[in-house]
Amino acid sequence: MRQIISLSAIVLLLWSCRNTDSSVPAIQDIAVVPETLNLVVGDKQQVAAVPVPSDANPIEQPFTWRTSDSRIATVSAAGIVTAKSIGIAEITVGAKISDQVQKKIPVRVKSVVPMTDILVSPDTITLRIGNTQQVTATPDPPESGAIFEWSSDNPSVATVSADGLVTGIAVGTANIKVKGDDIEKYVYVSVCYELTVTIGEVIYEADTLDYAELSPGVKWLKFAIPEFVNGFDLYGKGLVVNALEVDLSVPGNRLEVCPAAKPSLSGTNYNNVERPTRMYERKTAAYAASGRRPVAVVNNDFYLLSTGNTTGYAYIDNRPLSMEMTNGMLVQTPFTRNLGFVLKDDGRPAHGTVSFSATADGGNRLFPLTEINSYADEGELVLFNNLSNYYPTDSAFAWSPYTSTMVSLSYPAGGWRVNERMEFTVTGIEHNVETTIPAGSPYGGKNFNGEGAVLVGNSYGDPNQPLRFDVSARTPNQMTVADEGSYWQLRTTGTDPFVFTEPLTTNVRNTVTAALTFEYQSAINITNFQVFYGRPDAASGVSTPANLKLDGTGIDAADESKWKTFTLDLGTAISTYGWGKSGHTLRLDFGSSANHHVLIRNMKVPVTFNNDGDSKAFLSNLASGDKVGVTMNVRLNGTQLTDTRPNVAGYESVILNDGTPSNTWNEAHPRTVAGYSQDGNKVWLVVIDGREDDYSVGVTTGQAGFILKALGAHTGVNMDGGGSSCMVVNGTIRNNPSDGSERAVANGIMVIVNE
Repeated sequence: MRQIISLSAIVLLLWSCRNTDSSVPAIQDIAVVPETLNLVVGDKQQVAAVPVPSDANPIEQPFTWRTSDSRIATVSAAGIVTAKSIGIAEITVGAKISDQVQKKIPVRVKSVVPMTDILVSPDTITLRIGNTQQVTATPDPPESGAIFEWSSDNPSVATVSADGLVTGIAVGTANIKVKGDDIEKYVYVSVCYELTVTIGEVIYEADTLDYAELSPGVKWLKFAIPEFVNGFDLYGKGLVVNALEVDLSVPGNRLEVCPAAKPSLSGTNYNNVERPTRMYERKTAAYAASGRRPVAVVNNDFYLLSTGNTTGYAYIDNRPLSMEMTNGMLVQTPFTRNLGFVLKDDGRPAHGTVSFSATADGGNRLFPLTEINSYADEGELVLFNNLSNYYPTDSAFAWSPYTSTMVSLSYPAGGWRVNERMEFTVTGIEHNVETTIPAGSPYGGKNFNGEGAVLVGNSYGDPNQPLRFDVSARTPNQMTVADEGSYWQLRTTGTDPFVFTEPLTTNVRNTVTAALTFEYQSAINITNFQVFYGRPDAASGVSTPANLKLDGTGIDAADESKWKTFTLDLGTAISTYGWGKSGHTLRLDFGSSANHHVLIRNMKVPVTFNNDGDSKAFLSNLASGDKVGVTMNVRLNGTQLTDTRPNVAGYESVILNDGTPSNTWNEAHPRTVAGYSQDGNKVWLVVIDGREDDYSVGVTTGQAGFILKALGAHTGVNMDGGGSSCMVVNGTIRNNPSDGSERAVANGIMVIVNE
């Protein structure tokens, strides 16, 4: 017994010494050839396995072999694999002692009959979030019996199980791939919004028509509400909506105002409008080298100066009545409307009343700057930049109805901006410049090629501006007016007699004093004489009280003692009603009875101009090489913006205020509206089709406000609508414009992203 124990101990000792011999390297890995097997049922194949390193401790061999599924493939102790049936198995070869060192060999066994195709059903899927749908894959021919592998290229949107069950995860699109042998097929999956829209008292379930994530944080959704009725019994029922959602917290996402570009220089085409698709193409080219690109654009400004506008200046036909600014470059000061949709430097939106004031400094003087890209009245100073008239070259283009001084300037150091001083360099001065008004052919202004801006100014004009009655253009009402040479003879014939003066030819708005004065004779006392202030024609309510007097003097034109002087201070008309520009008129009402007889002579508007001089004098102090500063201040709701490069465009009305829709326009039309979230991080640009029978019937502004609210907006405004409503996504029109094609518009709001 002692001998057996001793012998056993010796064997164990020798074995232990052999196993721990430091001169023999330990096994690190097992190399196999081949590393994967593709077999046909009945095939056999040898797998060769060697240790790594090759001189590893020999006690790790012979290697162990095993299979994950002996029904599909078996393996012998020598590593011979036999294919048993169709399927996928895994062969594992391992070290004898170090059981953590092993290698796995995938084995794919297919039928003797090769597969030529995979039949999938369905090949497209639309899901709502959380819903599932089974996709089936069948080998062709069926007896090929292939094994399929499933995967999703966008598992954050849609996932797929090992047997083809697809699950919607988030809004977006994905491609599900099914692979068998070397054949692949794809199933397109769209996961859509689960959108409920409450309009008034009615709750609608929206149908998603299309969806795309255009860029990180920028989504486009097209949906329909087939059962919608607008309440006006027009066009049947149905509504189709295109909505862009822009997450401004994603770096690079930004909205900007895109002013129209004039299409050509030929003829007298001063239409100042452009199709949205052309805006998209033009901006795509402009951004090409910057690593940025536009992805979408919608039409924007509603109120425009009509063609043949009463200013007489064809240059500003179709221009917005509201402020317009693009990336800090002011294009249009408020003409008659002061509602502005403001996109701040960080892109976040705001809205409300916008106003503008500006000054220019140079030659040790400061002078008020009245407008941007519009003509200068007497004594005023205006600035034209290279977006004036949307001239399609990088050039400033200036004009004036008067003989003017024009000072050309360099581009501003540091670029265009507002709410801080810009500095220019004077590059040239021209005096006594005359331009064609209205526009001649091909244009009547002066083109300053290669210049960044032009300052235009002139003298005040006649400080004792004579006035006459305008009986040819504005027929007197219920009275006769005869020009007797040195005086006018007026006789009333009805109960509402009035007559207009000719338009002013001198601007009196920036004067210290201004008055209307004339000498008169009257057959009787007229106690309800009244004056109306016209912009450019007299308007009801913009007037003096009806208690002015013309004393009875008797009528004798030759008797100098009978002539009396009437004087009316015009300070209130100027400060309260904004009256006094060139082109403005006065309307004189001579009581409310017939048979009044009045003589009038020496009618004029005497004024006292500011002591600081006019804009011509300011510009004449400058010389080439001088530095000129321009400061343009923009206010929103009375508070000056701190942003220097904002975008601003006009809107028609607020239709969603603090989450409450407001119906400001009770007619059903196509609409373009914009809304934003309470924190300002998200903006929605929405185009609602209309005027299309039983497809999309249009909405009121209140109904549009409900749609904005359903999408997530807290605040919303109504922009341009009708035939102008258009949404362009990646260069393609996505809505159905009611004109049948897109309409050229004054400007658009564009979505810009990083490449």
